[in-house]
Amino acid sequence: MNWLVTFMQFSILVPMVVVWWRRQHFSPAVKVLSWYVYISAFFALGARLSGIYLHNNLFFLIGFNVTKVLLFAAIYRMVLTAPRMRRVLAVATLVALGIVAASFALDTARTVTVSRVVQCAVLAGFALVYMEQGLNRIGNYKFSHDPIWLLSVGQLIYSATTVTAFSIGFVALFRGDIFDKMSALSFSIGGLALNYFLTLAFLRAKPDVPAPAAVAGRSRLVSS
Repeated sequence: MNWLVTFMQFSILVPMVVVWWRRQHFSPAVKVLSWYVYISAFFALGARLSGIYLHNNLFFLIGFNVTKVLLFAAIYRMVLTAPRMRRVLAVATLVALGIVAASFALDTARTVTVSRVVQCAVLAGFALVYMEQGLNRIGNYKFSHDPIWLLSVGQLIYSATTVTAFSIGFVALFRGDIFDKMSALSFSIGGLALNYFLTLAFLRAKPDVPAPAAVAGRSRLVSS
């Protein structure tokens, strides 16, 4: 399954090309999101080269997870309209970073797992909060044309499949080639799904989408 993981990693080139083509049409939040394609490519290349020449790519894997949390936290802070939700986002980000930092007390290999699970959990929460906010929009709003909504869908799929991939390794009673293939397949599907929705987000981005002023009222999560 190494070929599938490699294909998934190279698939980031597709949204990268779209970023080069349509960057002038991006809203401020989507411009920040566009940095993800470069960050993903940098850490993927760094992890592969360090694995070959240094026989240790763990710090690149941890660095990717931490950087992704920070980048997505900045993006969602720009598009969430409820002040309370933005504060919750900031607290969740700090807690996530604290958990990753504390996991270094175990060992570096376990920190990779902790950072990946924390990344998936925290970003899935960010995605759900934004999607709930979108449901409160008035009028005939097309979610399929909201770049951050599309990002949120892709992130939820990525989180689910990535956590599944790691869970396979932990709960498998009999470890072997079949479980490694299942884990690689699940991880690759999640990465491909995220890159697909990223591509859609960049293709459908407009300078004024998403716009905080288009959200009606406060989120039900705030008022409840």
